[in-house]
Amino acid sequence: MSFTNTDINDSLTLAGITGPQTINNVAATSPVIDMSQYDRVMFVLCLGDMAAETIDFNVKSSAVVGMTSPTTVKSITQLAASASANDNKQVIIELQADDIADGQRYVQATAVTGGATGGMGVIQVWGQARYSKKAQPASVLQIIT
Repeated sequence: MSFTNTDINDSLTLAGITGPQTINNVAATSPVIDMSQYDRVMFVLCLGDMAAETIDFNVKSSAVVGMTSPTTVKSITQLAASASANDNKQVIIELQADDIADGQRYVQATAVTGGATGGMGVIQVWGQARYSKKAQPASVLQIIT
């Protein structure tokens, strides 16, 4: 039960998204997120029909938007290669602004598999804005509350 008259959309913003793409041994990355604008972010990797290959998903930080010399902040436990166990599943990494090292400001998620086949996936980034509600990405066509 909710005791507020606000919508979840008022406090949680789609901070970035990669459209459906093949996630394989060439790293798929989320948009770069400026953590000076968010208190917390949540990276969601949505997997489709995946090949029997290991899957890694992590979040790295950097002092520059170009993600030069990134530092790994958090990683999932590698998903074992399986012909069906990872299909249509999701993994989530939550990050608070305090989780990144001093001098670091930008974060980005990376998904990669242990082989060239991979499968379809999407990386969503949800954020709780630090100072005010952030605008949704231009790719968001409608918000119904």
